[in-house]
Amino acid sequence: MGLFLINCKDDVTPSYLITVKVNYPDGFSVTDFPVDAVVTATNTNNTRTTTLSVTSDGYAIFELVEGNYTFTTSFVANDNDGEEYIFNGIISNYSLISESEVTMDLILVDNTGGFIFKEIYYAGSVTDEDKGYYSDQFFEIYNNSGDTLFADGLCIALHESTSTSSLTAWVDDNGELLERIPLTFQTWIVPGDGMEHPILPGESFIIAQDGIDHQTDEIGNPNSPVNLSNADWETYVESSGKDLDASAVPNLTLVYTTITTIYDWTASSLGPALVLFRLPDNDWMDYVSDASNFMTKPGSSRSTEYMMIDRSFVVDAVECAKFDAEEVYKRLPAELDAGYTYIEAGNKSSLSVRRKAKMIIGNRVIYKDTNNSSEDFLHDLTPTPGVNPTSVEE
Repeated sequence: MGLFLINCKDDVTPSYLITVKVNYPDGFSVTDFPVDAVVTATNTNNTRTTTLSVTSDGYAIFELVEGNYTFTTSFVANDNDGEEYIFNGIISNYSLISESEVTMDLILVDNTGGFIFKEIYYAGSVTDEDKGYYSDQFFEIYNNSGDTLFADGLCIALHESTSTSSLTAWVDDNGELLERIPLTFQTWIVPGDGMEHPILPGESFIIAQDGIDHQTDEIGNPNSPVNLSNADWETYVESSGKDLDASAVPNLTLVYTTITTIYDWTASSLGPALVLFRLPDNDWMDYVSDASNFMTKPGSSRSTEYMMIDRSFVVDAVECAKFDAEEVYKRLPAELDAGYTYIEAGNKSSLSVRRKAKMIIGNRVIYKDTNNSSEDFLHDLTPTPGVNPTSVEE
């Protein structure tokens, strides 16, 4: 009788170390990772998960059994200015069969921004006759967020006080700025049903006073620094019967005006206060039909009714000051703009103000937006409508 011996050995699945190196996108101005950043490894064969914290320099070292894995992360990081950004990362279907190191390149999902004034050209240019030419003014609105936004219903207007050289009349009995913001001249809105005009992350649209090539058009100014024939919108004051209507550039819709005799929407070349905002439900007709949304100027005997908007409506606002004034009297509350920008070269200088490029991630520029134009803007620049810088700016 023969004796058969069988050597029984338990199947033991080997384990291996795998190092996941997490990398911020190039251009993000932070090197350390937040203490609550984690990476989760999911075994795709049995759905078991293992989660580890990421070290400050971006490493997560796992010991995992052999198998197929997906590694994921999602966290919020603050940049050097304290602004929050959301990052996601994923490595899919990784086959772990030996000790390994893999790289997880993060994707910027979103930041706290939205529509912002990117570049403002209000100073105007000078003609050969040494006269001021302001029909070439433009305002570039930029999507600083990581989401597609719709321009439909976005409004643009000027604060009633046209200069920072004197105290604004729009204050209460204690000398504090009113809770509502007074708008002067024409107030405009981007037409649309709410989803007609998508603006992708890192893209912009340009609002021109007159949508022509100001350098070559016979009614332009050869000394102008801009060609606005490719602008996205223009501010055509049809009621005046005197404004130029550039047929190739669509018109913004007029919401309200305090004056019918002027035939151009002109921002003060001494420094306007600009407001970008949305009305409740984007319903401008309902808003202007409500008398409570208007008031006369404090201390004035004139009967002009100014459209008033709540601070909460504001999407972005920029205070532009007169450079050589002995004092600067702000028109916008600090919660909307704690500082101001300016054109040092002054009126008719052909120069603009533009936000600083804070980060460049891939092809997308993220502009500085701390609600403090003294910190956020560069001044006295050659206008570059529709063009983004290629390097970070301080």
